[in-house]
Amino acid sequence: MNEITITTYDKSPKNKNKQRKQKIDIDIDINNILALTTARGNNSKWPKLYVSEYAEPLELPDQNFDDVKNRLIEASPSDSKDKSPIFIPVGSKVLVNYHNVVQIKKLTREIVLVDDRVIDDIDEQLLAEFESQVEIIRRKEKEQHDNYTRWFWDNLEKLNKEMALRNEHKFLKLFGTIEENVAFIFFIMIINITLSLILIILTGIILHKL
Repeated sequence: MNEITITTYDKSPKNKNKQRKQKIDIDIDINNILALTTARGNNSKWPKLYVSEYAEPLELPDQNFDDVKNRLIEASPSDSKDKSPIFIPVGSKVLVNYHNVVQIKKLTREIVLVDDRVIDDIDEQLLAEFESQVEIIRRKEKEQHDNYTRWFWDNLEKLNKEMALRNEHKFLKLFGTIEENVAFIFFIMIINITLSLILIILTGIILHKL
């Protein structure tokens, strides 16, 4: 789990009616962060962080959008071998975790997040660039998934062949080849027949003397 410590206002009931808002530090899983925006709404002057566990965006007091953006990008894990970041800037005012994007609406200039919240009023060109980046990353992810699946099945077939050869080697080591087994059985049969003939001859000699 990749977590980041964020300073925000304490929203517990005991602090709601205080004129001076109390600030607290909370640890948030990077994967649960949906987006970061600059101040939105008349009552806000600080960046806002959209997090899946919270119904409303968290206001980040005394913090700068660019600083928080850089912290998120630095703290976030990179996807697979090509090191694709999970956060993608949309212009200079929005940062989005593309894993948590459900839909990109270019006509209404909106990004719809997994919890149905909407980030709107985004420049159409910036939105198109964001959509293009998401498509490139997701195409790479699909190719990597297909390559991994192909590698898995190829190696599984190879592993099964090696296992079969190993088992066959163990069997031959214990019991020999079929030809060796037949020769051995034939040799035992000859010995048995010879011993039986000797026993019959001895029995005949003893009976003759009696």
